[in-house]
Amino acid sequence: MNKPEIMLLGTFHMSMDPAKVNDQQEEIHQVVQSLKKYRPTKIAVEKSFLIEEELDRKYREYQQGQLIPAYDEVEQFAFRLAHEMELPGVHPVDEIVDMSNPSLNQVFEWAKEHQPKLFKEILNVQMRLKEKEQDHSIRDILHYVNDPEYIKEMQRIYMKLTRVGDRQHQIGVQWIKQWHHRDLAIAANISRITNQQDRVLVMIGGDHLHLLRQFLEDSGDYHLPYVQPYLTK
Repeated sequence: MNKPEIMLLGTFHMSMDPAKVNDQQEEIHQVVQSLKKYRPTKIAVEKSFLIEEELDRKYREYQQGQLIPAYDEVEQFAFRLAHEMELPGVHPVDEIVDMSNPSLNQVFEWAKEHQPKLFKEILNVQMRLKEKEQDHSIRDILHYVNDPEYIKEMQRIYMKLTRVGDRQHQIGVQWIKQWHHRDLAIAANISRITNQQDRVLVMIGGDHLHLLRQFLEDSGDYHLPYVQPYLTK
């Protein structure tokens, strides 16, 4: 029996670089045209079900030509693609998880004060990854964020975070538990919207790709094609 397909597209948060979004509207259009070749039956996005009604309203406004897309990957990519594929809407699959106990900032502050060598290791990996995202086109950034080597390096950061703390204060592990909780819930939410004949495109922050692919593959229920062939120029 054929399995339904789920294709993960790692994205970056466009609100961080509105000038690039303004300058590269043609690039965004070309990416959308490339993704159309996947022929998605559903598009899942990194938004909570709590704003589903607002998403539906905005999407209807977009369909009617009454919405100027915000600096947001959902409105810039997902709305455009859903409209061109004549889909009724997009599916929010993110999960609201309390990530404040401990917060990521507290983890970094602990490492900075008590484990400076580890803190420097983490910062070095982060800086190396971020440097490669600078001064590139939107399509190039998407290629980079979805590259298996980038995903592997990103996961290295999370595994280094587990070492922050000591036996009495597992602060890094406690934060990672929250992160895993969120990605497990996202994987479950994706599964809930996926039916037998579906080809689901999931637009999600690139730092979620490793765990989501692992969780969905471990289920054995889905075929997970890689997105790179649909990002080529």
